[in-house]
Amino acid sequence: MFWEKLEKIEGCDFFKEIEDSTNIELIKFFLKYIFQGDKSYSKLLKNVSKDEKEMEEKDTLIQYLTLIIVANTRYYNLFIKNYVKRYFENIEKTLNKLPNKVSVWEFIKVSAHSRNNDLKLESLELDKGVVDISPVRETYYMELIRVRLREMVERIKADSDRTILEHEGVQEIVKFMEKMVKPQDVGGIKAVNFQGEIPLEWHPPCIRKILEDILSGGSPSHYARRSFVVYWFCAKFNPNLRPLNKEGELVNISALDIAKSEEAIENFIEEMLKLFSNVEDFNPEKTRYYICHNIGYKVADHLTHCEYCKNWREDGGKGLRYYCNPDEICRMRRNGRPLVIHPLDYLCYNINRHMKRKKR
Repeated sequence: MFWEKLEKIEGCDFFKEIEDSTNIELIKFFLKYIFQGDKSYSKLLKNVSKDEKEMEEKDTLIQYLTLIIVANTRYYNLFIKNYVKRYFENIEKTLNKLPNKVSVWEFIKVSAHSRNNDLKLESLELDKGVVDISPVRETYYMELIRVRLREMVERIKADSDRTILEHEGVQEIVKFMEKMVKPQDVGGIKAVNFQGEIPLEWHPPCIRKILEDILSGGSPSHYARRSFVVYWFCAKFNPNLRPLNKEGELVNISALDIAKSEEAIENFIEEMLKLFSNVEDFNPEKTRYYICHNIGYKVADHLTHCEYCKNWREDGGKGLRYYCNPDEICRMRRNGRPLVIHPLDYLCYNINRHMKRKKR
């Protein structure tokens, strides 16, 4: 795949290549493509290349130079996420040509570094050291790319010249990137301290609808169940927790960091088990395992965050969009931007509104 080409030019003279104004311009356009989906990059690349071979070589160089720069900024996680998205947009028509079977060791390498609950070896067919990934093929290849990119980023960070960000050309690119990718998901609403039971109507429509499905014996998708569990956990112990921090980096935090005591966590798990006993495919052992995994307790060391609202709307077949029915609070805006960008924002808005009324 593409990283094989990138690995071949790892020894290129970065500072020499970054002196080329054409390369700087191409890097900017490539970043616009990755973060915004702007297709001007391919046109510019074609204009500065003599033929297909040169265009391919130049593209590989630009991608690698970009990766070096991004790896030295706080935006590398966002870059990887968007790179995977663009890559799959390009190969969508040929996705079915990717192999359905992979070596068990390749699968383990990817799944061990992935946070996707679908990549579980025990749920797939294994025959003579080969795993049939047909049921999770797209997920597997997305995670494969993410893992390989992250490995390259870590390698670049470890070997990087610390003066790289002092280079004038690099500073120009970083400033360009900062203007374009200021994390818009960071922010939302923070709640003041609140003690007491949270009324059902304070929760967002998506969460209420999943709860209704569960209580009525329905069978919400895996992602819907996961989103509900982690939302409910955070709503109970820390409604101000969000997936990204101020720098736009993923917040890795365990259940104990949030709830502070094992007793509180165990009580929460029992509450969830009682709730999920209503669903048609309820299995207490599996349900307990997934709850623990999702909240980052014992079987995992980090919480799997509830998705941002935009990911509910553009769920990629995860079964979240079905539950996304915005009401007037969801649609509220401040300075032209959505006020609620995460399900917990909805809860925090209602907590704050209640506390203000209480003071009057």
